[in-house]
Amino acid sequence: MVHLFDGIFWGVALIVLGVWFLVRRYVPFPIPVIRIIIALLFIYLGVRVLVRGPGVHERNTVVFSNRSHMEYSPDAGKDYNVVFGSGDVDLSNITVAEKSVRAEVNVVFGSGTLRINPAVPVRLDMSAAFGTIVAPNGRSAAFGESVYTSNAYKSGAPALEIKATAVFGKLTVLP
Repeated sequence: MVHLFDGIFWGVALIVLGVWFLVRRYVPFPIPVIRIIIALLFIYLGVRVLVRGPGVHERNTVVFSNRSHMEYSPDAGKDYNVVFGSGDVDLSNITVAEKSVRAEVNVVFGSGTLRINPAVPVRLDMSAAFGTIVAPNGRSAAFGESVYTSNAYKSGAPALEIKATAVFGKLTVLP
């Protein structure tokens, strides 16, 4: 995961600030500390992108890149995010036994595919703002909210409950 303000950034920022406090009294002209810190931030981010790549290195998140397969596992977390990229989220291996399983899929300025198992009871709460979510039965949420339930879904019974959000993006749900 990219840490915008990790130890290297804070170390450099504190050194610049400390040098500025020492020097400002003895230099007859003003030193633009804020501009220096902003410039160092951009330099730091540029070096960081060159060294580590532009994407966020998190298991369930795609940023400025593409990922073909994000799969559910109990220890991996239940939030899946696609931001300025494209990604496939596979929740078809989830089984629902005694209690409901919750997951959240967000697509922001990107495109995503969500795979579900049609034999598993699924409730999909879709919310879109300037985006589109297309459910397996053709129902879609283009602006606002909509709910899709699979044929196996029974109200009050344990189910896979998915909150799907698309903002300036598209999410297609496939069985």
